[in-house]
Amino acid sequence: MKTEIDMQVTLQNILEIDVENSFLKYICNRIQRKNYRGWHISQHNRYDIEDIKIILKSIKAIVDGNYFAIPSGDYDKDHKFDSNSAYNDYQEIIKAIYSEIGRGTINSIKKNFFPDLEKMGFLIREKVQIAEGKVWHGKLSNEAFELVEAKSVIDRFKKYTDGIDKLFENKISELAEIIYLSDYVDDTISIYEFMFIFSDKDEAIDKIGLLSSYRSLGRYQQNDLISYIKSYANPSNFSGTKTRKRDFHNWKNQAQQIISLLKTTVYFEAEKDKFKLNFGGNGFFEKPTARSAKSKHDYFKFHNLDKKFDFELHHIIPISAARNKKEFKMIDDHRNLIYIDRLKHK
Repeated sequence: MKTEIDMQVTLQNILEIDVENSFLKYICNRIQRKNYRGWHISQHNRYDIEDIKIILKSIKAIVDGNYFAIPSGDYDKDHKFDSNSAYNDYQEIIKAIYSEIGRGTINSIKKNFFPDLEKMGFLIREKVQIAEGKVWHGKLSNEAFELVEAKSVIDRFKKYTDGIDKLFENKISELAEIIYLSDYVDDTISIYEFMFIFSDKDEAIDKIGLLSSYRSLGRYQQNDLISYIKSYANPSNFSGTKTRKRDFHNWKNQAQQIISLLKTTVYFEAEKDKFKLNFGGNGFFEKPTARSAKSKHDYFKFHNLDKKFDFELHHIIPISAARNKKEFKMIDDHRNLIYIDRLKHK
């Protein structure tokens, strides 16, 4: 376990990689915060659009749009409810899910999947009084039916993307817009760039500016930085509860899981440790004609404006409203942009 002095030395070593670099000052501050990991999602949930579609279809097949009771407490994986149980519909749902994807128990579906499905807007849950007391009841939302009954793959993916965006409190579409309107529109974002910069929930920071600052470091400087952060964010260096500790490997594992979800949306294509905007024939975005987004250039040309350091462009109708490439092209037009103060934008 490192002493407090050792920890301060590690932070100082980070700053001395380049004393003028704004990113290094930012990351030193961030890794000392309780919420240093930023975006959060359960480490236990691993799913894609097909898993979610099967779960929703299984619920629809058993109860359609009706409520079903969800048992409280923990159960053995082979547990069977009696014939008069209020939970028979739930057990049939579990069986239907398992027969399709080969996983899912009474406990795992309600504990791991249902909370996410509720945040995604696909499941409605409320407590209802029954003979045993107040228990959770669930039913499919209108959005769930729209996903399951979507006529095209694109429509289904857009519905799923909207759900993932809600799960992350609209951070997915914000991330896509930030990158699209930047000079890095064509670039691949690495896992460390996502971890250290884009996963931060603080809306007041200039993430593109920090990305530029991080990329100004040489390869060896970046490698030294990562080594120092690993050394600092070692849980054995901290006493007390989890909220007081820092854990680089858990932070990275969470980032990998989030990137795996990014690639299931219409906005991004991704591999394990990197992602980029989804262009191409089957992509959501139109390929810009220049390195920066064309609509951004058109805006400044049309209004005869120069760029200001403390102002940012904002889509009046957000890109998340687009259901396909055609609608995105209509939204990503200079006539749908407004130049506003950075703080007001955040």
